Amino acid sequence: MSEYRHGRVARPRRPWYARALRLKHLYLSNVWCVVFFEGAIALAVLMALTELVSWWVVLVLPLGVACMVKLNDVIAGTLDRHG
Repeated sequence: MSEYRHGRVARPRRPWYARALRLKHLYLSNVWCVVFFEGAIALAVLMALTELVSWWVVLVLPLGVACMVKLNDVIAGTLDRHG
């Protein structure tokens, strides 16, 4: 397939996790996206099954990880502008 599509250079498609968080300065690979999203869910489920935490953590932990990744992206953007 051609490198150009509709008069523009075709960029590689970013993982859905990075697109959902609208990351502009961090470029996560597919592996990191799986680790952050599915790893957080798996960890939360395991902690809930062992009764270390309650089941609401299964929802909160992936959201907390996503917030931290987005915060890291915002900080990286701020440092790029001032550095």
